[in-house]
Amino acid sequence: MEKEKKKRPAKGCPGYIDAQKKSRIMKTLLYVLIGIAIFVLGLCLNKFEKSNIFTVIAVLMVLPAAKALISVIVLLPYRSVEEGTVLKVQELLSGEDIMYTDMVFTSRDKVMFLSFLVIAKDEILCLAGREKEDIPYIEKYLKDELKKRMLLKKFYITKEPKKFMERVAHLEPADEVPDELTAYLLSLMV
Repeated sequence: MEKEKKKRPAKGCPGYIDAQKKSRIMKTLLYVLIGIAIFVLGLCLNKFEKSNIFTVIAVLMVLPAAKALISVIVLLPYRSVEEGTVLKVQELLSGEDIMYTDMVFTSRDKVMFLSFLVIAKDEILCLAGREKEDIPYIEKYLKDELKKRMLLKKFYITKEPKKFMERVAHLEPADEVPDELTAYLLSLMV
């Protein structure tokens, strides 16, 4: 019997951040190793002269490696939400409500982390991922972004898990959540 290949979690799914950290670290190392291999190959083919086309190509490998490293640095301070907590929130959902977890957003000024984002009938509920998150900034940023696309709903964000759970438990279930809203929220994620 063949082993099933584990799929990496998609954006907004439990375990996304941890899987992305591993994947992006490996990608960064791969770019660095390819750059080194090209440089060494150039040295070997050109009698150990550094001034050759392979050196130029190896130096150009720094660009994708740097980009990959930046994405690792952005995700490094964050952790995926524990599976038990995810199950508790999923149990509270009803109807067509949608739950996203492990959401890291970036704006020009900040990197923001939400443990949970729940979309219900006419409301979006969020739980900040860390105590030091700037709630007013996150709320303004997301409201403005959704308003630009005419996808605005009532918005509630908190740092307190207990308040978040109570609010989710008393949500009016959604009959349908617009695909434009879910697609846009996922596109904002790192």
